[in-house]
Amino acid sequence: MASYGVAIGGPYAFLGELARQVEAKGFDAVWVAETTQESMIQASVAIQATERIDVGTNITLAFPRSPTITAMQAWDLNELSGDRFVTGLGSQVKRVIEERFSAEFDRPAKRMAEYVQAMQTVWRMERGEDVTFDGEIYRVLRPGLGGRGRATDRKLPRVYVAAVGPLMTGAAAAHADGLLGHPFTSERYLTEDVLPRLEDSLAASGRAREEFTLNQGVILCVADDRAVAVREAKQQIAFYGTTPNYQSVFASYGDEALTGQLRDVWKRTGQDLDALVAAVPDEAVERYAIAGTPDEVRDRLPEIERHVDHLILGGAWYKVPMARMAENMWAILETFASSTDG
Repeated sequence: MASYGVAIGGPYAFLGELARQVEAKGFDAVWVAETTQESMIQASVAIQATERIDVGTNITLAFPRSPTITAMQAWDLNELSGDRFVTGLGSQVKRVIEERFSAEFDRPAKRMAEYVQAMQTVWRMERGEDVTFDGEIYRVLRPGLGGRGRATDRKLPRVYVAAVGPLMTGAAAAHADGLLGHPFTSERYLTEDVLPRLEDSLAASGRAREEFTLNQGVILCVADDRAVAVREAKQQIAFYGTTPNYQSVFASYGDEALTGQLRDVWKRTGQDLDALVAAVPDEAVERYAIAGTPDEVRDRLPEIERHVDHLILGGAWYKVPMARMAENMWAILETFASSTDG
């Protein structure tokens, strides 16, 4: 049975309390994203508000940062949390990395593989090991100002990599502790594409499946009014569906043409929300999201859960009002609360 985590976010005035609620409801982890808020600061707030559960970033953008800086932050957050912190790294897309963050994006899978190795080299230096890393893109040739560290008994922090395609999956399988699966998915895509690709990549790296964690997100929309949940799921599917990188998800059910149709609506209507929702057929919600009343979503979640190690529950966010995002979050907590909830 998979463990459960919840994706959280929002104003810092409420973030810590939200993390506390996730823990109180019996979940195993909270996850924070990096969109409008910095991920490591959010993680620090969640860590200090909790005692038992893991706290992870899904995702921290790798390429705009030095891997040494990211490693230092992860080392400190892991100490602060008592080994509960997970650095989840993501590449984002070329346009965003170059035009928003003024960073390089060439050879993203190679870059990510070296990034992870560079971080692990920093951690090993902190443990006093005589190691360096000299890659094509990143280098860690010098320990900290005080030389190699003395924390010989410290565990290495965990690092996961968000991956969609085969090259990034290979990088994760070779060097990371786990993979973060994109929430835009389907059971068929997971079983016919993601899992075989991961197993092949792990085998090529000489690693056992048992030593690697597959974490999978889902588009999870919950409301007493099923129509509200379905519409929000359609909004999120429409947003992801306009990106050619995700066409393989649609292809899992023979819906490849939806990518072009949604891109056409996106451009032709100036991103009109009603038009985008209308372009997403009802069967797409059944295939690529979990949406409905609490009882309906509770019955459907095992479709994904049985194939993964850890399930990350999070709702739609594309043009969803803040109040509804909060309602959906609370509905997720109430619907999937553990029996350990006191």
